[in-house]
Amino acid sequence: MSNEEKSYQKTNINWFPGHMAKALRQIKEKIDLVDIVLELVDSRAPLASSNPVLQDLIKNKYYLRIFTKVDLADNNCTNEYKKYLKKHNIPAVFVDLNKNDAYKIILNQVQLITKQIFEKDIKKGLKPRTIRAMVVGIPNVGKSTLINTLSKRKSAAVGNRPGFTKAQQWIRCKDIDLLDTPGVLWPNLTENQNGVKLALIGSIKEEILPSLELANIAIEFLNRNYKDLLMNRYNIAYNGDFNEYIETFATIRGHLYPDGKKNIERSANAILNDFKNGLIGKISLERCEVDGWF
Repeated sequence: MSNEEKSYQKTNINWFPGHMAKALRQIKEKIDLVDIVLELVDSRAPLASSNPVLQDLIKNKYYLRIFTKVDLADNNCTNEYKKYLKKHNIPAVFVDLNKNDAYKIILNQVQLITKQIFEKDIKKGLKPRTIRAMVVGIPNVGKSTLINTLSKRKSAAVGNRPGFTKAQQWIRCKDIDLLDTPGVLWPNLTENQNGVKLALIGSIKEEILPSLELANIAIEFLNRNYKDLLMNRYNIAYNGDFNEYIETFATIRGHLYPDGKKNIERSANAILNDFKNGLIGKISLERCEVDGWF
């Protein structure tokens, strides 16, 4: 059994704050007010970042899955998902929300999906009304950035940490009305190591999982799947001994306490920050329909 597998077995993440349970109830209460649901997932871990509880709530609505942070994901894995979604006729777009074309890509797809609503209004002799969309997704997947992209203004505060949005809010836009919702996880995240994946991409607060344990998992994963990226970033050969690796990392980076002792915790956090923010390279934690990737 590898060190990575041992770490997985020890890791059991359950993080479901009270405000998330409340948010789920509010989504259920407000779902009838909207025409379409926009679910955001992180392109690096689209399966782990798609909430199965949300899927049950929105199954009778028009739906668009928005793959965010595509600029941080492995292009080969992203292309696998594109082919799968096209094959199964699942409406989806892949965007970098920080680019100008994201607005047009998303809005065009929303209008295509909800075309029947416009046609019904016209047949009734009514002026087509503005489409109402609910924005849902797990924490830190880009919901507030999406709101600001579609509204073309700073309508929603943006924070690069999970749990930033705490309440529902309507945002009136030129072409669409948006109902923003807090990021919602589900009670048990152990299946398929979803909790570990979400911690690595920053959708779960880092404090709930020991940084050394998570950094160990990250290095093991990178060494197995992205060895060249790992070597190019840190120029440290990994021989399977994480303790030795992190000690060397701390020495090279100068992560030392005043007494000269190595600050291993600081080194682990530096690795996790690089992983989360794409500084190591374009990385995906899941492949489409392929076992054994993570």
